[in-house]
Amino acid sequence: MILDKQNLSSSAQAVTATAPATDTVDLGAGDAGPSEGISLFVGVDGATGTGTLAVELQTADACAANGTLASPVTVATYPVGNEALKGGGKIVGARLPHGMKRYAGVNYVVTGTVTGAKITAGLVFDV
Repeated sequence: MILDKQNLSSSAQAVTATAPATDTVDLGAGDAGPSEGISLFVGVDGATGTGTLAVELQTADACAANGTLASPVTVATYPVGNEALKGGGKIVGARLPHGMKRYAGVNYVVTGTVTGAKITAGLVFDV
């Protein structure tokens, strides 16, 4: 698996509360679903606390002026338990579903207390 900056939504992003990823990925024509072999990778390093995380894969036709997704639609949600967060490493590895629009992004929904989590997320081939 190779990560490259152009396909990252987060690069060691500190996540302690519900927030979108710092970047979006331009998929071009869109609908780069399972037949394209592209996967979402999410990894975490350094999480502590008793909370959990839900990683929402989102898509939109456009980006707002600040680079966030404009009117995002959640196409998949990946729940991550506390033990997986504290254990670190890969916490999500899943093929993109059909229905992706031009832009892709990630939203992190934190429940409870999560501290020290540094999350890297992006699109890759062969998770």
